[in-house]
Amino acid sequence: MTIARPIFSDGAILAADDLSSLETEGRDRDARHARHLHTPGVGVGLELHEQPQSVPGTGAQYVELILRAGYALDGTGRELVVAADLPLSTDRFQEQNLNPPTQPGQTVTVWHPVFVRGVDTAIDATTAALGCQGRTGGSRVAEEVEIEFGRPGDASAAQSAPPPDAGPGDGTWRVLVGFVQFDTAIGQFVKSASSADGVSVGGAGARAGLVAGQFGRVELRGKAASDSGVPALVLDTEPGPSLVFGTHTGTGTVAPLFSVDASGNLEVQGAVKAKGTAGSVQIAGGIASDGTVLPLPTGVDQATVDSGGVELFISVTPRTPLTGPANTVFFTPVECRVDADRRVVCWGIWIGPTLSTRVATAISCDYLILAAVPGGP
Repeated sequence: MTIARPIFSDGAILAADDLSSLETEGRDRDARHARHLHTPGVGVGLELHEQPQSVPGTGAQYVELILRAGYALDGTGRELVVAADLPLSTDRFQEQNLNPPTQPGQTVTVWHPVFVRGVDTAIDATTAALGCQGRTGGSRVAEEVEIEFGRPGDASAAQSAPPPDAGPGDGTWRVLVGFVQFDTAIGQFVKSASSADGVSVGGAGARAGLVAGQFGRVELRGKAASDSGVPALVLDTEPGPSLVFGTHTGTGTVAPLFSVDASGNLEVQGAVKAKGTAGSVQIAGGIASDGTVLPLPTGVDQATVDSGGVELFISVTPRTPLTGPANTVFFTPVECRVDADRRVVCWGIWIGPTLSTRVATAISCDYLILAAVPGGP
C-alpha cells in the first residue's frame, strides 16, 4: 500500500475523517519507525514488586504483587505506557489459568509468564453546544495497558509483526514483564522473578547497521547511569584512536581492563586465557576419594566440555588401604569408576579369617584426566 498524507485547501469543509487522518498518519509513522528501528521490550520500570503478607489464622506466607509504572514498546511499534503502579489480580490469574500445572507433590504452580499489552478504549464526551442534552460519540481514545497471565512456555512463543507499511497493532502483541508462582491452596501469589525456564525479561533495543559518534566518542554500557563498577565499551578518537573495555569509576571515567590503540597494541590488566588449538591436550591428575567430583584441567571449563569443544578421557585406579577394620585380614577392590558428573565411585571389601566376615569400605583412587581438543591430525 502506498503511504498517503492529507492535504487541505482554503475554504474546504473538513469532515471528521479528514481531521482523524492527521492523527492516524502521524501515529502510523511513529509506529513504523519504532518497529523497524527498535526491538520490542521494556524501556523503563515495569518491575514486579513483592509485598510479603500472611493468611490470618494459618500464617501461610504469600506476596501481593505490584507492577511498577513504566514504559515498553511492543513488536508492532505500539507504545505501552503504565502511568501508575498496577496491582496483579489473583482472580484474573485464575480466570486465565484454569487448573494451572503445579510442581510435583506441591500446591505451588510452575512459573507462569506475566505480559502487558495495549488496549484501546473509547472515551465518550459531550460537546459544548449540546451540553448535557446529547452525545456526539467518542472524541478520545484511551491507550490503556492490560496485564495478562500466560501459560508455561508462552514467554518464548513467536509473535508475528505487521507488514512494513502498517501502523501500530491492535494490542495482541504481548511484552514480557516477569514470571509468577501461585499457590492453589490459598489462592495467592507466592513468588515473582524476572527470568525463569531460560527466558528473561527483555529490554527495548535498537536495530542499526551503523552507530556513529557525534563528538568522536561512542560508549556502550550495561546500565543507564555511569555508576561505579558499571561495565562499558568505549570507542574514542581522542587523544588517539582506541578501543577500551573497562568499568566506570563513578566520576564519569572508565578504568581500562582491556584496550587497543591505533597501532594495534593490546594491553590487558588480567590474565589472557586462550582457547586450545585442534589436537592439543590438557592433563590433570592426582588422588581423589570416593564421592569426589574430579576437577577439570586448568583452562578447561564445563561449558566447553558440554558443547563438545573438548573431549575428556579419564582413568582411575583404586588404592589399597594399608589398614582395615578389626578382625579383617585382606582387602579386595570391588568398584572404581567415574560417573557422568565426574564423581568418583570407589570402594572395596575387607575380608576376615573366614569368608563370613566382610566389611565394605570407601577408598581413594589415583586419577588421570586428558582433555583433548578434537580436530587434530
